[in-house]
Amino acid sequence: MTPLLTVLRYYPAWTETFVANEIAALRAAGRRVEVLSLGRRREPVKLPTPTGTWEAPRGVARIQTVPAWIAGRGVERVRWLAARQGEKRAAVACWAAARAGDLRWVHAHFAGEAAEVAWAIAARLGCRWSVTVHAADLFKPRASLAELLNGASAVVTVAEHHKRWIAAHYGVTAHVVRCGVDPAFFQVSAEQRDGPLRVVCVARRVPKKGIDLLEAAVVADPRISLRVVSEARPDEIPGILAQSQVFALACRVAPDGDRDGVPVALLEAMAAGLPVVATAVAGIPEVVDETVGWLVPPEDPGALHRALLEATDPTERARRGAAARVRASGWTLAVQARQLAAVFDG
Repeated sequence: MTPLLTVLRYYPAWTETFVANEIAALRAAGRRVEVLSLGRRREPVKLPTPTGTWEAPRGVARIQTVPAWIAGRGVERVRWLAARQGEKRAAVACWAAARAGDLRWVHAHFAGEAAEVAWAIAARLGCRWSVTVHAADLFKPRASLAELLNGASAVVTVAEHHKRWIAAHYGVTAHVVRCGVDPAFFQVSAEQRDGPLRVVCVARRVPKKGIDLLEAAVVADPRISLRVVSEARPDEIPGILAQSQVFALACRVAPDGDRDGVPVALLEAMAAGLPVVATAVAGIPEVVDETVGWLVPPEDPGALHRALLEATDPTERARRGAAARVRASGWTLAVQARQLAAVFDG
């Protein structure tokens, strides 16, 4: 198996547990994976730094290989990085390449700063590199996006919708690898029919998640109780889902063009046996249909409300929730690791 260096802008990040899960799955499959974290950000939920994580040195003076960035293999790409992110970041790339040893593939999540650094490291090592494109990095792109996608040895993305977009706008054929989930991590709660319908939405409060639309859809309806979870530890999510009866997510295309791919929170809810009410945006129709939930048009609180009222039927709710869990079982972390292995070792 090709040993791998994964480059991330921030690691670990509480809103990006899918990255940590991917790395764990690759390691569980027997692959050596090292992680370069370019920085840490202040977050409401603190996660421990996993083993095998390199944190970029903060000061150029602390990097012994600083003079090397102006010469040697891959110098043109390192200078390219310096022009975009500064000499300190170019020095970090050289430092990482010097430390890499026998790592022969460099991978980045998100086609932003981390991908630019990954390309420079790969040039320095003389090896191949790849990038997983998710959402904002594709729809709110950096100026370097076209160069990154066309310069990568392989491009991975999370939805067929994104694959079509990348082909149409950049002429690049991407591999679709969905973020996996672990069904065993989620418990299916016993059906409780008393009281209002318990609806949960696990999402950040950013425009593309459409939380305001969902709240407008249920306001003043005593038949529906909505719980929005925007800050929670990963180990709290299974219990939150187990206390709920329906998962809802009103994704939209934000005014700045940003949109989701296939939200991992939605896949986790399906793995927990919850039927889902979701909007037909980006890659969501690839996983949600009338078998596992209700798919409604975006920007339509009325349609959301009608779907949630249909979900008050316990028989229909149970049928679609069971189908959702079966469907999610096809998107495990082990499947994700095998699909990525085909990219890295192909």
